[in-house]
Amino acid sequence: MASASRSRFLLSSILFFFIFTILSSNAQNDKPRAFHIPITIDTETHQYYASFQLGTPPNNINAVLNVGDRVLTLDCDNFSSSTRRFVPCKSTKCTDLKVTSCGSNDTCTFSSHNPFSRSLFRGALADDVVTVHETDGTAALISTYSSNLDFSCASSDKLTGLAKGTSGILGLGQTPLTLPTLLSSAFNIVPKFALCLPSSNELGFGDLFIGGGPYRFPGGEDASDWLVYTPFIYSFSSGYYLITVNSVKIDKRVVRFGSNNDRTVVGQTKISTVTRYTVLHSAVYKAVVDDFVKRAAARNITRVAAVEPFGACFSTENLHWTRAGPRVPLIELELPGRMGSVDWRIHGANSMVRVNKNTLCLGFVEGASDTNMVLGGYQLEDNFLLFDLSTSTLGFSSSIIPRGATCSHFRNL
Repeated sequence: MASASRSRFLLSSILFFFIFTILSSNAQNDKPRAFHIPITIDTETHQYYASFQLGTPPNNINAVLNVGDRVLTLDCDNFSSSTRRFVPCKSTKCTDLKVTSCGSNDTCTFSSHNPFSRSLFRGALADDVVTVHETDGTAALISTYSSNLDFSCASSDKLTGLAKGTSGILGLGQTPLTLPTLLSSAFNIVPKFALCLPSSNELGFGDLFIGGGPYRFPGGEDASDWLVYTPFIYSFSSGYYLITVNSVKIDKRVVRFGSNNDRTVVGQTKISTVTRYTVLHSAVYKAVVDDFVKRAAARNITRVAAVEPFGACFSTENLHWTRAGPRVPLIELELPGRMGSVDWRIHGANSMVRVNKNTLCLGFVEGASDTNMVLGGYQLEDNFLLFDLSTSTLGFSSSIIPRGATCSHFRNL
């Protein structure tokens, strides 16, 4: 009898342990570590757009990425949802934002920006259910998670200039209304997001990770191991992330500018996914072009007539090609690091733009005399960027092409 009791006790203990293990495993799995959203480059406009689901039933949304925007702005006339709700003007959510006003029907409105038409407008603030895929750092998993997302509604005429097939602009600024902030808060995950902008769609899609790593590439390497770090400042007024460029170097030589060639510090620099090519203050631009042309001539690279909007173009005749693109003078942006300075290297794949079969141009453009430097999308392609919102630091890899990787790949299971 005692033996039978011990057997039943042992069996019950094993069964309890088995059930407890399953429940514990499920409880751990209930909290995601990170999310993944694919990025596509539109080949006509060279805009980058993210794809996710919004509403009930789920609508497939393609929204152009703008790392320098404070909210998701959508053409709300082009999708229907039973769970969409407009935010009341006198609600705590509306008053806490401090940048809103009251619209018709006592609806909270938010100021939105279309960078392609260069227009500002106000849209009704709404919220709905957004659905995104979890990731283990290698693949976009089958499991999805949902949370409410606030966004600004706009009419179609306010969203002109967007890539075909897109219906909005996805801001990634450090505000309560953006997707990285929302998901980090809703699921208590690390407040980080990472971007890998594709230069083409031939091999798949680029990446928007939200949450902590790993961020693995085909072959198993973790992009976290490729990064060096520099501080950023987030400008709440403009929505841009700003980094400080202490100098520009061409083939390891610091570019000097100013009336007496006594200046080297470029200063605050915007990171932009909606500006195609890097924009330089006119004095810096002229000095960079002059130095680049001199270094190119030393390599027997032939300069040819300029093609707008570029100021320096070259024949492909004497160029040699490497994995990192045409072998041209290396451009480096010197930035403050954790211990001393760090360099953001811009190889030929990101510095040179092919304008025809026989001509490549230096892919930087001249801004006004009062223009801060703007680091454009072309120079960001096939670079891995990690924005740590808790420490205000940017991790960057420089081009990942010399590592045998690109930002175009498939992550489906």
